[in-house]
Amino acid sequence: MSSSEHKNVTEDVVDYLKQKIMDGTWKPGDKISSENELTACLSVSRASVRYAIQHLIAVGVLESFQGKGTFVKTKPISDIEQKLKTLYNNTSVEQLVEFRIIIEGESCRLAAQRMTEDALNRMKIHLVNMMNSISDREAFINEDIAFHKEILKTTGNDLIVRSMEYIMGQIESQHHAFNTEDKFSTAVEWHRKILLELEKGNGREAARCMKKHLLDSAKV
Repeated sequence: MSSSEHKNVTEDVVDYLKQKIMDGTWKPGDKISSENELTACLSVSRASVRYAIQHLIAVGVLESFQGKGTFVKTKPISDIEQKLKTLYNNTSVEQLVEFRIIIEGESCRLAAQRMTEDALNRMKIHLVNMMNSISDREAFINEDIAFHKEILKTTGNDLIVRSMEYIMGQIESQHHAFNTEDKFSTAVEWHRKILLELEKGNGREAARCMKKHLLDSAKV
């Protein structure tokens, strides 16, 4: 599926979720259907469902609680339409990569200074999981994104984390559009280098590796 086709499918999912909220099927505070239920109901990929949900979470329409599910935020329904207008823009791959280089590059510098043993261990687990799931596209992408999120969280800066959450769906879409199995091995090596530099406390080199990784990941 091309990136434009994936976006169109995801827009359909967003429209479906929006309609459920607007017609009162899901009221503020209600739990929405699970990813598996929505995938089966709409006959779309789980990635498209997750992309749509992540975007709705990012703009404040939905909220997710680990182990509990995803819920409609308890705010006036009139806010939803305005927030949904920000979901789909024409951000190019180049703009997305530039944004990520700025944010994630500097995040590497901060993370290197503020790294904890627990965070390092979580990143190592994500890296191992990436290595073990090279032949499983969706599992690999999930672990890849989790690795990057861990770096962001380690900065301790909530604004950085939230700014990246807003575009996380676009990042996942880029992964699906550009990444192929033969590129996963290269991605693993870049993540290994980034992790090594973070473990050494070398934020400058970690940022350099992150920049090269992001540029490489956007190549067709």
